[in-house]
Amino acid sequence: MKRRSLYYIAVFLPLLVWSCGGKDNPDLIPPPPSPSGGEQGGGGDETPAWEANRGKVVRPNSGNGWTVSSVREGITYYAYSGKDVVTGVSQEAFAVDLDLSNPKYTVALTYTSPAAVTSDVHKNNHAIATVNAGYEAGSIFIRVGGSTKSAIPNTQISTTGVPNWKSEAAFFCDGVRNVSITKAGDLIRPYKAPDDYQALVTKQRNFYMQRTDKYLISSAPMLLDDYNPVGETFIDNSVNNWSSLNSEHPQHHQRKRHPRTAVALTHDNHLILFVVDGRTNISNGMSAKELTQFLVKYFNPQYALNMDGGGSTAMCVEGLGNSETHVVNKPCDTGGREDKQRARDTHFVILEAQ
Repeated sequence: MKRRSLYYIAVFLPLLVWSCGGKDNPDLIPPPPSPSGGEQGGGGDETPAWEANRGKVVRPNSGNGWTVSSVREGITYYAYSGKDVVTGVSQEAFAVDLDLSNPKYTVALTYTSPAAVTSDVHKNNHAIATVNAGYEAGSIFIRVGGSTKSAIPNTQISTTGVPNWKSEAAFFCDGVRNVSITKAGDLIRPYKAPDDYQALVTKQRNFYMQRTDKYLISSAPMLLDDYNPVGETFIDNSVNNWSSLNSEHPQHHQRKRHPRTAVALTHDNHLILFVVDGRTNISNGMSAKELTQFLVKYFNPQYALNMDGGGSTAMCVEGLGNSETHVVNKPCDTGGREDKQRARDTHFVILEAQ
């Protein structure tokens, strides 16, 4: 009996050790801990908070600072005035919401040389709504009516020496109602010009050149990328001397509150043209982060792109605003006068279909 017991021990003890995690069994080595998803959903099983917004249709209701009115069937106008809960300061913001499924309208990008003020573009195109669009032509890609007007010729911003950062994504349109907002590659967050920023600009230029869209205009920063609020993390908060940087430096340009213009697309196929005033006693303007958060709270777009802002920000809507110009906001370059705006070469227009 004793001999039989020793036999069973000799046979089964190695199997027992192996099944309990012996070092020769690689399948039982515990996996490394998963990284957290993080704000950008960078991996692991953690679901980023912004995923909860996916597919939700959000619009402001009248009240709490908002007024809502119909411009035409399928086109709604929103205006906000008051102390905003996102920024905590006074803001005046305006938006035009177009239902892109409505065949009564078309969307286009205009290019005017010499540059023209927004109200003149609005009048000359018999537009229903018009808003300023791009940065200076030397820093961006512009295609209008199938003709390329600028192909990011400058790798630096004007004569500042600041590496060109203004073309990380673009608005695309077929001249009817097929609209998209798409990045030209992986987004850099927080943004820092790569060592070979000229190669980055070349890559972006090549990406846009290969597109066949009839209308195209690049800009930055991308604010919402398939609901991911990438505009919140564009700025590097570890940069402490940002206010002493050149005003065209991205860490200064997008961290400071300014008047802003943005274009956005929602889950239910609506185009949002948006402006917020700034640099006045009644409207402080927004940073890129605040603009992203404001758009998420009140419109929840799937995609959104920051356009040229500051003194360029101007919006015209038929039947609203100034009785002669239909400018609804107060352009800051002209002391808030709606009859004066900064001349720009590109504008978004909503037109009646022909």
